Amino acid sequence: MNINEIEELLGRYYEGETTLEEEKQLKDFFLQDDIPENLRQHQPLFRFFIAEANETLSEENQDASLNRKIEQYLGETSTLRVHPGKKRLYYMSAMAAGLVLLIGLVFLIKNEAGRKGYIENTQPSTELAYNQTRQALMMVSVGLNTGLDEVQRLKTLENALGQIQRINKFYNYQTQFINPERMQDPSTNK
Repeated sequence: MNINEIEELLGRYYEGETTLEEEKQLKDFFLQDDIPENLRQHQPLFRFFIAEANETLSEENQDASLNRKIEQYLGETSTLRVHPGKKRLYYMSAMAAGLVLLIGLVFLIKNEAGRKGYIENTQPSTELAYNQTRQALMMVSVGLNTGLDEVQRLKTLENALGQIQRINKFYNYQTQFINPERMQDPSTNK
């Protein structure tokens, strides 16, 4: 097989799209010793699968092998071991941190309760609220009355303009009856 086909098979293998025959081709390829440099990183994986598939154990050996692998895994992962004297220090520091947190919460709650009490004591009485509302409504009433006075002045002005227009119409009619020839010649209508 050429390298391009192997790379394509690897891509499909990691996507889970290969058949058993194609997987066997990959395992056979990675059993060889002369593998290109860019594919060597995959070789340990396939060699592990081949070694595990060839391993046959009896029922007693399975338990021992499984326990050995579990211990090996735990030995690799649990590198942090705490000295018994340090455990006590960890417990004491955890209790101290919890105590500091508890004291901080008590002071915070007490402070908030004090603020709420202060706010409740400084709220205005109903009589004060009534007087302030009455004062605000009086200011609005004065503003409206001022506006109504201006509207009344505008009505007076409108009435005066209406009377001027009636006088103007009367003047035009009077001019027609007194000087009818002047109405026919617009150039003399100055």
